[in-house]
Amino acid sequence: MKSSDTNPSDNAADADNSESTTDSEKRFDVTTLPQETNTQKIIRRIDVPVQLTRIVILAFILWIWQSRKIFSGLKIFGVEILPEIIPLFQGVPTEAWDYVTKVWDDSLFWEDFWVTLQEALLGFLYGALSGFIVGMLLGRFKRAQKVFSPFLIFTNAVPKIALAPILILWYGVDIGSKVALATIIVFFIVQIPVMAAVSGVDPDLDTVASSMGATQMQKFKLVVIPGILGPLFGALRLASIYAILSVVFGEFLASKRGLGQRLLYQINNFGMGAAIALMSLLAILALIFNAGIGFMERKFLRWQDDSTRGNVVSL
Repeated sequence: MKSSDTNPSDNAADADNSESTTDSEKRFDVTTLPQETNTQKIIRRIDVPVQLTRIVILAFILWIWQSRKIFSGLKIFGVEILPEIIPLFQGVPTEAWDYVTKVWDDSLFWEDFWVTLQEALLGFLYGALSGFIVGMLLGRFKRAQKVFSPFLIFTNAVPKIALAPILILWYGVDIGSKVALATIIVFFIVQIPVMAAVSGVDPDLDTVASSMGATQMQKFKLVVIPGILGPLFGALRLASIYAILSVVFGEFLASKRGLGQRLLYQINNFGMGAAIALMSLLAILALIFNAGIGFMERKFLRWQDDSTRGNVVSL
């Protein structure tokens, strides 16, 4: 058949198909979409309306606090929500700021700060590392989980407040007892979610990886780790808070140095402004811990939505 004998209707159909294909390609061409600049990304992440609302709320809280209106008491339908506070037990933000400016150049204060920071960091690292390893092993090996789970549940059920005096007797009043207490608390905060996350990894993914000839190390790296990163970082953020809380509680009971001991001294001597300043510094320290973990989470979990990763755990 000659080329001149080709059916004209076929040529028209081919032309229509090519035109429709071209239109479809233009319609779904992602390069035609507006590209977001780095400045626009930063502005979107900052979310200016939300930040302004936070500033307004913070300013209102500081104003009502500084004016001492919250110490006058509050009753709703005859129910006392806030009690009336006598002047001796009152503390306002300006008094807290005066204490901060007073101790800022005090070397003894920074020694106390370093002691508390060292205890919290060591307790967090020891507890998180051991909790991760034990959680991975028990989550991966079911029979080991059946053997050891009752012992771990029993240990976790023991009140940690009751353990603190015993640890102080064993390790002394130095940093060892606070590190041990923080390690125990952080261990269970990390171990339980990690074990549950490893146990909950989709078995089909493991089967597919095995059928493709993946080794145990490759399955651990490519299947298990990506599947538990979300729960792991959530546990780490919570553990960073409790690491600080546990060492401060241990310093309350018995300690040579530390911000907890300094805080207890101020409370016993009715230094409410100084106590508020110290509590605020401890809260800021906890937020810095969380910010660091949140930064790592955003790096490792880039696929998650911005609103669901890297959030700071509230105190």
